[in-house]
Amino acid sequence: MRGAGAEQLPALVRSVLETSVSKNVLRFFYALGFKLDYELLRVGFLFRFHKGVPITATVTSICKIPKLHAVDEAVPATPGIHLVEITAPASTDNYNEVVAAIASFAEYLAPLLHLSKPGVVTGVVPTASSAAASLTSRGVTKLA
Repeated sequence: MRGAGAEQLPALVRSVLETSVSKNVLRFFYALGFKLDYELLRVGFLFRFHKGVPITATVTSICKIPKLHAVDEAVPATPGIHLVEITAPASTDNYNEVVAAIASFAEYLAPLLHLSKPGVVTGVVPTASSAAASLTSRGVTKLA
């Protein structure tokens, strides 16, 4: 969702398209001209809840992969820090209901952690900036 109303919502609302892919999806992206700059592995848990709307919560940690596709050699990039994401499917008809359910779920988790919209820095722990630096410290130069 965009516009003035989007800023007032307690959650980010965005369009997502999911599709199945075959095991040669990397070759397809290479054929389109994409280049693989870095690889990360998310390790964690997925939980599903139903509080009026189906809610999915993921708790993951990010691992660096030192060599291309060497998943077995993954090293934790941010030891002791986990990424918590709360998602729910929404349509134009029910996004207010979905946002309210996610906000309610975030309030339920408030004693344990602080959930915020991406880009909102309130509640970010001091080590988060060092965690972000660790993720991008592989020596990859980003082109503008």
